[in-house]
Amino acid sequence: MKARILLTLALAVTAAVAVAQEKIAPEVFLDAAVGRTLTFALFPSGEVVGVEEFLRRDLSVWREAGRGCVYGDVSVEDGQICFQYDDEDLPICWVPFSDGERFFFATGAPGPVEMQEVVAITDKTLDCPVKPGV
Repeated sequence: MKARILLTLALAVTAAVAVAQEKIAPEVFLDAAVGRTLTFALFPSGEVVGVEEFLRRDLSVWREAGRGCVYGDVSVEDGQICFQYDDEDLPICWVPFSDGERFFFATGAPGPVEMQEVVAITDKTLDCPVKPGV
């Protein structure tokens, strides 16, 4: 029962935050991200998921805690930002939102919705090995 109440509360908070945000064009996000390194966290828990350096509008490098670097091809499809990482069979697509100061992302169907927030933007590089051809 307690878990059900907590889940309901978490969904209500997520929905309330989503209402306060506006969907933005993926290009608006990419304008702010290219050449920078962003830290992503689950929303609303704040648990850091990983760090991504946007090398170009079409290429990023992702690093999760305790794991190595993974390069991803970045594309814009139907209002979503999609990442095709070297270690994944299928692309991962996100709908970008903003509250004017922060960026948020929601996964689309199929599957459960996950929300992430950009909790830091820096000019630091991830110091990953260079991908051949980059």
